[in-house]
Amino acid sequence: MRLRVDIERPAPRKLGPAAEAVRKGGVIIYPTDTGYAFGCALSSAKGISTLRRLKGIESGSRKHLAMMVSEIADFGKYGIMDNRVFRMARRILPGPYTIVLKASQDVPRAMKNRDHEIGLRMPDNAVCRMLVDLVGEPMLVGSVTSAEEEPELEDAELYEARYRADVACVIDGGPLWPEPSTVLRAGHDEIEVLREGQGPIPD
Repeated sequence: MRLRVDIERPAPRKLGPAAEAVRKGGVIIYPTDTGYAFGCALSSAKGISTLRRLKGIESGSRKHLAMMVSEIADFGKYGIMDNRVFRMARRILPGPYTIVLKASQDVPRAMKNRDHEIGLRMPDNAVCRMLVDLVGEPMLVGSVTSAEEEPELEDAELYEARYRADVACVIDGGPLWPEPSTVLRAGHDEIEVLREGQGPIPD
């Protein structure tokens, strides 16, 4: 199933079937500020397992999974951070950043990497914000195009054909050029830049 939406002004009724599929444990493909991404509900073990398989991330890998939230307060709920990191997050978000933190006890074990870390995202994107609100909980987010691949224009119709057996639906926001997020890891003493992407490196 492919749902066509206006990515600048999405209508809740257009995204309703996708949100319902996510609430039932399905994986979807949807447009974000950094390109098309796979997504599922944080509470869905089945969805997390499917997303891991699609991304090629084994359980116990050091590679982190990321979740998408709609409020800065959720960073403190799902990640462990000090006031310095919280102030940085408030300054740069919403935007094209992934902040890697130690996971709190509210994060399912299947989400955590070997170092008990997660990535947190709060995109400046209307579709992302509306999906989280409609689903009623954070969503996992994993780009369809890996940052290691040669970037090319992404097409929802092509993804529908390619992943028909794996995803419940594809939200079609038109052709998108993938631009990876900037990935920051918040350590005890410093902010480490794991990947320089679309978001400027914060001071």
